[in-house]
Amino acid sequence: MFYERLKTLAKEKNKSLNEVEFDLGFSKNSLYHTKKYTPQGDKLAKLAEYFEVSSDYLLGNTDVKSSKKEPVDLEELTSDDGINWDEWLSFGGKPISEHDKNKIKEIFGDRLKE
Repeated sequence: MFYERLKTLAKEKNKSLNEVEFDLGFSKNSLYHTKKYTPQGDKLAKLAEYFEVSSDYLLGNTDVKSSKKEPVDLEELTSDDGINWDEWLSFGGKPISEHDKNKIKEIFGDRLKE
């Protein structure tokens, strides 16, 4: 599965596997070995970064390509009470209190309208 995903990602970038190897400074034909062996550590991280996908996607652990989170839209956050605040914001790893949520809405809600 790893090799197939690698080929697909390279094709999406209009690159051959040899070109990917060259771009990343890998030895020639090293990516063809991923048919049998899955790269580990640094090589896996470089490939994920190069293709802008998560390592889990490359490894076949998920079908979600990227683990990058989208930026929080403060206008949406301050105007929509249906937002799951605990999913979007925390402070020191702890959920934000209702009081703090309301303060954020007050502070940013008014500023964003200007």
